Amino acid sequence: MQICEDNNWRYIIVLRDKKLLNLHRSYQTVLPHVPENHKKLLLGQQREISQDYRWALNIEYKDSEGRIHTPNILVCEECKPVKGERKTSKHMWITNFTITNQNVGVIANEGGRLRWKIENEGFNEQKNSDFALEHSYSEDEVAAKVFYYLLQMAYTIFQLLEKGSDFRKAFPNGVGSLKNIASRLLEAWRTLRLSTIGFCSLYNGRYQIRFDTS
Repeated sequence: MQICEDNNWRYIIVLRDKKLLNLHRSYQTVLPHVPENHKKLLLGQQREISQDYRWALNIEYKDSEGRIHTPNILVCEECKPVKGERKTSKHMWITNFTITNQNVGVIANEGGRLRWKIENEGFNEQKNSDFALEHSYSEDEVAAKVFYYLLQMAYTIFQLLEKGSDFRKAFPNGVGSLKNIASRLLEAWRTLRLSTIGFCSLYNGRYQIRFDTS
């Protein structure tokens, strides 16, 4: 929080259940006095997702260096259908964005939740899949940075390939891991050949690939 405040940055940080317990206690103390800080949203094509928001502003917190911060706390309880059952999840953040009835959904869904999506479906996948981001490919700092940038390029290409309509049409059930995509792509380059006529036909007219981001 201090780094963000020193640089005049906005932040949205996940607040876990057993972390910064003083903030949790302060939030629970303040909440009954601000009943107006409450909003419910219904999302989804059939409005099947319900989100119940509560928040408290300017909660005082003293860090380990004795510095005082006054972040806002936002809590979202979401209920949605999962495999035929209603499942409830709780999300909690601290932020220096001023929370209002008008922007609470944006802060949560396009801020806090989106950050989690980037972490869980981006960096986490790179670390725990065949990309092996955490593998120590080199002890040289420059080489490590070069590898990281190449990995980001490869991951972007794989995302575009995997979510493209052509790939989904050819493999409606998928091919398993990212490693299998690489193996199939390498095998295609090794064994498939296009004639000159076939290659030139790819340039005839417009061709569109749609992306599935679900």
